[in-house]
Amino acid sequence: MTRPLRIGLLRLSDSAPVMLAHNAGLFAQYGLRTELVVSPSWANIADGLVWKTLDAAIMFAPLAMMTSLGRRGHMPALKPLATLSYGGNTVILRGTNPLMGQWPTGDKGREAFETWRATIGRRPRLSVVHMYSTHFLILKRFLLSIGVNMEQDIEIQVMPPPDIISALMNGSIDGGCVGPPWGTEACLQNLAFLAGGSQTVMPRHIEKQFVVPQGTSQNQDVCKAIINALNDATIFLRNAENRQTVAHDLAAPLEEKGLNLPEAATLKTLSGEGFTEKTHYIHGHTEAGNVAWMLDDMQGLGWITQTEHSFLEEKWNVEGSKNP
Repeated sequence: MTRPLRIGLLRLSDSAPVMLAHNAGLFAQYGLRTELVVSPSWANIADGLVWKTLDAAIMFAPLAMMTSLGRRGHMPALKPLATLSYGGNTVILRGTNPLMGQWPTGDKGREAFETWRATIGRRPRLSVVHMYSTHFLILKRFLLSIGVNMEQDIEIQVMPPPDIISALMNGSIDGGCVGPPWGTEACLQNLAFLAGGSQTVMPRHIEKQFVVPQGTSQNQDVCKAIINALNDATIFLRNAENRQTVAHDLAAPLEEKGLNLPEAATLKTLSGEGFTEKTHYIHGHTEAGNVAWMLDDMQGLGWITQTEHSFLEEKWNVEGSKNP
């Protein structure tokens, strides 16, 4: 390419493989010039791929799949080049936890919800980062596991992940399902408590993938270079001795090649310390991920047809950062 490869991402700790590959010169080592585009929302990421202002992006599978089906007004040929991370999403709620620790399924979980809802005094408002998100599906499954109907018992709002902190502070939302490290940060600031998340609802589910449009996917040399750089970055990320360095670098301001993330919360999501939902970075093809459960839920919600389910299941069940 005559210009840098433009990669879209959000201010999340599971953006770390791409941040590290860019900042440490790993992309350059494999002959790639890259430009990171830190976007304000997932809608901006999807639109960047649709309208070709991005050459690649970190995304969660549901949004990438729905975008590839033309649900955002245009049908781009998207391909998941690699799976970057598993898990890490948190279900957090404002106020005081009526139980010790995360909520159990069944009647006890429902009792906890009713006790908590009584302190809110109205229908709770819970946020997700996008309607076509893993977070929406995790939240829906969490609520169903305690007998709560998402359509009848709560209200859903959409907001970018970092915005949940101020929204909890001003009371405009009562919780939600959010990616790392923002749910952990809310808990550390005593703005919310951890009621559930990826580990309790769908352990080690596919979370972030590196997605490319057709123009990028057709260049096998570029794809191979991307995957090699991501593999090298992930080796560094999976080494426990590097967690403090990674958290510190991600906490740096944007102008200093960081993501301005809260350092303590980021470190906890890297280690999984205590009850924190851990982000698992994927290296090579050691662990294959499955998106069938997402597609089942998406079909149940009326987002996709059975034909689309079959098509996407075949196309989207990629392994980790594996050479094409």
